[in-house]
Amino acid sequence: MYTRVRLFCLIIVLFTIQSTHAISYYIDSAAGNDSNNGTTLTTAWKNITKLNTLTLTAGTKVFLRCGSVWNGQQLKFSGSGSSLFPIVIDQYGTGAKPILNGNGLFGSTSTTINDANKQGVIYLYNQDYIEINNLEITNYPPLTLPATNPDSLFFIGLFGNGNNPKGADRRGIMVAVKDKVNSSTNSKVCNHIYFKNIDIHHVKGQLGTSETVFNGAIPKQTGGIYFVVLNESAGSDSRFNDLLVENCTIAYCENIGIALDNEDNVYYPGGTEYANWFKRRFTNVNIKSNVIHHIGKNAMIIRCTDETGLIERNVCYETALGTTGNTMFTARAKGTVFQYNEGSFNRAATQQIDPGNIDGCMYDPDFGSIGVIFQYSYSHDNSHGIYWGCNTRSSSNNTSGIPDPEDVGCTLRYCISQNDKGNLVYFNYSSAGNEIYNNVFYIKSGLSPTIIKENSANRHTYNFYNNIIYNIGTGSYNFGNDVNYPQTRTIQNNVFYGYHHSAEPADVAKITQNPQFVSPGSGTTGLSSLDGYKLLSTSPVLTNGKIIVSNGGKDFYGTTLPTTAPCRGVYQGTGVSLDISYFNSAENDIVLYPNPVNEGIINVKIPQHLDLITELSIINVLGQELFQIPISNKEAQIQLPSNLNGTFFIQFKNGIESITKRIIVNP
Repeated sequence: MYTRVRLFCLIIVLFTIQSTHAISYYIDSAAGNDSNNGTTLTTAWKNITKLNTLTLTAGTKVFLRCGSVWNGQQLKFSGSGSSLFPIVIDQYGTGAKPILNGNGLFGSTSTTINDANKQGVIYLYNQDYIEINNLEITNYPPLTLPATNPDSLFFIGLFGNGNNPKGADRRGIMVAVKDKVNSSTNSKVCNHIYFKNIDIHHVKGQLGTSETVFNGAIPKQTGGIYFVVLNESAGSDSRFNDLLVENCTIAYCENIGIALDNEDNVYYPGGTEYANWFKRRFTNVNIKSNVIHHIGKNAMIIRCTDETGLIERNVCYETALGTTGNTMFTARAKGTVFQYNEGSFNRAATQQIDPGNIDGCMYDPDFGSIGVIFQYSYSHDNSHGIYWGCNTRSSSNNTSGIPDPEDVGCTLRYCISQNDKGNLVYFNYSSAGNEIYNNVFYIKSGLSPTIIKENSANRHTYNFYNNIIYNIGTGSYNFGNDVNYPQTRTIQNNVFYGYHHSAEPADVAKITQNPQFVSPGSGTTGLSSLDGYKLLSTSPVLTNGKIIVSNGGKDFYGTTLPTTAPCRGVYQGTGVSLDISYFNSAENDIVLYPNPVNEGIINVKIPQHLDLITELSIINVLGQELFQIPISNKEAQIQLPSNLNGTFFIQFKNGIESITKRIIVNP
């Protein structure tokens, strides 16, 4: 007991000593002076470069004055914090976040990339326990952006011939590790790097799709934030642990929003390479609650992460503006979870800089992705759909043409795809064990996506269970038929409603009835707009899905899943009963014209999300039903009896409730 008390007291003493000796620095671009000591509000430094001459120690805090602007200055200090006392950089005062304008800071212009030349406006190298918050960062060449339209010189030019005006090896933030060894712990791990509430925008990097060098840059390494293990000595095995990017906004960046990589990590998380991958994996990576938009290629490239990785509650839109690219993809990753993300308006199919390429999906488990889980997410209005399966090893690792048994198990579950185009679920390179279950695919009128596509030149195995395909458009299917590359698929307990393409797959437990969503197609922006994909209490798809083991435990809305047969789609429960107030809230969505009616003909237009309406009645002012008409189309022209004159009511019915609207009929 006495020993424990002494130990506790020693810890308190050490904590107090460390806290007492921690230094705070203040930097103010307007009122500061580099001749000051920088340690008080009234003796602040003026320039960021002053800080870069120091080696900061554990517990040091650096405060940048709100409203300050530094042009052409790089935050590139030395030193690390500790697990108890990280180095913290933050704002002070009131007003706008402090701004660091990189003014086009770039690395190499050579066709041969030199790691030593790579840069970021914020640059950390072999450092630990750093937290940076509440800054604004830009990095574009001086005078590049016209004052009247500052975005006009982004995402232009053909990257293939190097004709991306002013494109170069630029980043907002770069965190690099190489041959790292901590002298006190002999650790090869870079720990605890946190970025919170940082706005990064207008980073003029290099557009492109490959590892080929253009304008002195590898395109997939330029953009907003880049965590990287640089090419290092054999056996160094440096890696990251405890990375956090939270509540940041990243916009107008070429080429990537956020990227993680080990530049010489050729290992995959399976088979004979697993041990080497395990030594170099990135652990406890958390990227959450960020908004990433107007990006040249990918919003995120998540490489080398393991089961402790969590990518959640991010909103990504307007991606692939400058070249083809899936919004979020993984590589050499194992068991990482993506959830509660929203991806929309990927423009890969419509951008004209790199036409003809086919990427453009929300989620892509790419090379060497094993057991990655995509769940509770919302994809809408993208060039392609929500799942782009490329999770095989490269040909140099697997020359058999048969999916590697270790290269398996990626999952898409309890997600919603609304009005995506192209290929909604695409099995591209060889892969095995893909699990696609309890998702909703809503296809509005006028769209013709391929709901399931198989690359017939590769083998795939997958299960497709409990999904609802709500096909108001003309969605089709494209299954592989090459006998040399047989497909192994199990499609069961799905709902195929609406248009039935000739290639619609067989399903021993298929349902083709209307699944009776509360309000299909009504999703807008945000996961909170998706209550329309709950099921009504009269739905024919309640509690008759296929039982899935290890199903994540809850539905899209957070309801616990049963051990018995679940519902099909993303909702679990007994169904929603529409009350009158809910149904009548849709009254203004129904269009009647002309009103007054002058020539005995009235046009009716019913929105798709009110698809449960099956009939209408004409009622006079005494409440008497004059006649009834079944409704099969959402747009109809109704010939009224010639003897009608005066005020009448049209009542729309769905078998549960009704909507009543008044019309005036002139003689």
